[in-house]
Amino acid sequence: MNNNHIDRHANCTISKEEYGDWQTNLDLALLTCKILKEKGLSPKVLLEPTCGVGNFIIAALMTFDTIEDVYGIEINKSYVEQLEARIESLQTEGKIKNNVRIHLYNSNFFDFDFKDIKNSLDGRMLMILGNPPWVTNSKLSCLESNNIPAKSNFKKEKGLNAITGKGNFDIAEYICTKLIKYFYQENAVLAMLVKNSVIKNLIYEQKKETMPLNNINQYCFDSKKEFNVSVAASLVYATIGKPASYVCSVKDIYTLKHLHTFGWIGDKFVANIDNYNNSFNEIDGCSQLTWWSGVKHDCSKIMELTINDEGKYINGQGEIADIEEKCVYPLVKSSDIKDNIISKVRKYVIITQHHTSEETSGLKNTAPKTYKYLMDHANMLDNRGSSIYKNRPRFCIFGIGKYSFEKYKIVVSSLYKQIKFSMVVPIKEKPVMLDDTCYLLGFDNYDDAKTTLELLNDHNVLNFINSLASPDAKRIINKDILMRIDLFSIIKNKIISSERESDSEYLRYYNFLKSKSLPEQKDLFSA
Repeated sequence: MNNNHIDRHANCTISKEEYGDWQTNLDLALLTCKILKEKGLSPKVLLEPTCGVGNFIIAALMTFDTIEDVYGIEINKSYVEQLEARIESLQTEGKIKNNVRIHLYNSNFFDFDFKDIKNSLDGRMLMILGNPPWVTNSKLSCLESNNIPAKSNFKKEKGLNAITGKGNFDIAEYICTKLIKYFYQENAVLAMLVKNSVIKNLIYEQKKETMPLNNINQYCFDSKKEFNVSVAASLVYATIGKPASYVCSVKDIYTLKHLHTFGWIGDKFVANIDNYNNSFNEIDGCSQLTWWSGVKHDCSKIMELTINDEGKYINGQGEIADIEEKCVYPLVKSSDIKDNIISKVRKYVIITQHHTSEETSGLKNTAPKTYKYLMDHANMLDNRGSSIYKNRPRFCIFGIGKYSFEKYKIVVSSLYKQIKFSMVVPIKEKPVMLDDTCYLLGFDNYDDAKTTLELLNDHNVLNFINSLASPDAKRIINKDILMRIDLFSIIKNKIISSERESDSEYLRYYNFLKSKSLPEQKDLFSA
């Protein structure tokens, strides 16, 4: 093998899960390279940043006769050795060229210095090709892995977002972002197999133009068939560099059939531009009411209860929970959101606070039986994994506030493709809580809640939400989407079309919304 460079560092003992190690089969790698070649690519340099057993490198060498240099980086020493042997064998058999310079490095991507590769390009086209790990930084942290970027707030999130979901990120996204930023002034293209959520984030970031991509395409494949995993994933292909593209065309990798387009329309980010029509511009604004997520406790076996035939509360471990009634509230979970009006529940939840900063030590005096129950299960509660519980009152919960205790709630699940808004009414004069897979609007007045429910379940509103929602996301609906529903604009159209405008319920509701709006909110009918 000519100019083969292998840095033989000590081999790391890392699990398949820790590597994010789902090897691309050769057929999929060859199909990917075929699509790229049909786009007219003639790469001179190939970089595979996490090459594994090397099927992408092999496929590229079998497809592109223009390649002069190959750079493969892989943390698993045995994979590097396997790939080296495969390339030598294929060269001997004449299936790939002998004059390609192969540079293989047994190294961790996060410690690798790409300076020499960049300096060697000299204007030649670089193709960055591969399948980076499909695992998040928080998952690797849980595994106490060393195969992880240095700790940093990668997405520059602030406050609670930085330590909860929005502070989490895919390792594949980190890898793509680093390579885009490093090679954006070079003649380079990116072609990676990643989760669809990563592609969405890359397109979302295009507005900032800090890592510009253009001619962006997504090719969906069957990840269950190709990798035996149940996650939505695709090939993302783009040219690195300005001008930035703000939309991505989505196709089927097997048929090349166009599926849809997503990205930016002006200052609006849309999941399905094909389904987003002009009528949605009136709906797409800012909600006058604040959407909240439900209660987060991360310990369902202890905090969630059912009632047995004897009328006693039973926890998830089958134990009787002898606690004060005032600390237990009816609970609705995502799977319970089916009917327009929800007045029955399967579950109950222990509420330890009225707001997130309230001290829970007072329960010792105000609810001694509940406090004893919590202390009896302190080992599980004190070991809740999320960092949000650190430096907070013991036995604290999240997603709790004044809105949690309002009588009526309009609720929606974040998990299901079939979007359904429902109204939750009090049960035995107690407000009903939602779990943290749900979002809610709270109301003290039944009529306000009822009209809100009618507006949100209007087919135009549901179609609008569907055009924004990503059906392959872990959470189909999120707060950002819900806060884009402009209730003022919706009610304006209802009032205009009402046959009895003067005594319309819609006009009463409009005045309710106006009372909830910020002082600088313009009157709906003003010029």
